[in-house]
Amino acid sequence: MSLGITQEFIANQLDVNPSHISNIECGRANPSLTALIKIANTLNCSVDYFISGEYTFERNESQTKSLDDTILDKLQYCDIDKKEKIIKIIDLL
Repeated sequence: MSLGITQEFIANQLDVNPSHISNIECGRANPSLTALIKIANTLNCSVDYFISGEYTFERNESQTKSLDDTILDKLQYCDIDKKEKIIKIIDLL
């Protein structure tokens, strides 16, 4: 991500030393959750942008795909009123 924002600018936003931001960026230090949220807000992105590569769980795509297909198959035969009701139910979940 290239926004033209300097480490000094981010450091000022977090009220920390620019070297601390450099250490975080180079992987020599880990930010606190509060600092990570402030960095994400400063860069106008989600925290997930930084941590998504750290997830260790594995999703079984065949089970998920199979379930998605089943849901889509059932929706295919619903009229518009039923589909609107289903959307409301899903939104409540």
